[in-house]
Amino acid sequence: MSAIDDERLPEYFDLQAALRRCGVAQGPAEVQGFALGLQCGRVSEPRRVWREELYSDLDAADVLAEECRMALDRVFDAAFQDTSDTPFELTLLLPRDIEVNSVRLGALRDWCQGFLYGFGLGGERLRHGLSAQTQELLHDITEFTRVDTENVDNSEQDQASLIEVEEYLREAVLLIRDDTQLERGGDEPK
Repeated sequence: MSAIDDERLPEYFDLQAALRRCGVAQGPAEVQGFALGLQCGRVSEPRRVWREELYSDLDAADVLAEECRMALDRVFDAAFQDTSDTPFELTLLLPRDIEVNSVRLGALRDWCQGFLYGFGLGGERLRHGLSAQTQELLHDITEFTRVDTENVDNSEQDQASLIEVEEYLREAVLLIRDDTQLERGGDEPK
């Protein structure tokens, strides 16, 4: 398999609409962050945890709920793709337009919250073995959850800053993933 790209992931607003139709409280960015957090956090049986967290309130007989589950499965599968033969590239599941507004910043904040939640499910055993760099990256991601989504300016400078923050998050996830995967080996998601 190759990189996570726009073809593997659902479009942000399409997934957001599907989640809302089914009554899922989390947004697209948060669920992708959650999936990647589960993966980086080496959570035991991540697919079971994913389904318990996101699918528990979905009606098994509802066609809209099935559509929602299928889209969420694409997000999960993209996060857990096999990268043994190819480099792992990450596309954050955010609105496509690089516009500094409350929607984009809120999605970025939600992504960080989802990642930290999923990663935290890895438990204390994981935290004790983290490198100083990974601990610093997790601290930075925590700081991004405090972003002000109301008082924003869509200036060119702020757009450039937003792009830098998003690139930082992509790189942070890859570094955290590498750090936590050293001990993991080739575990497959269950």
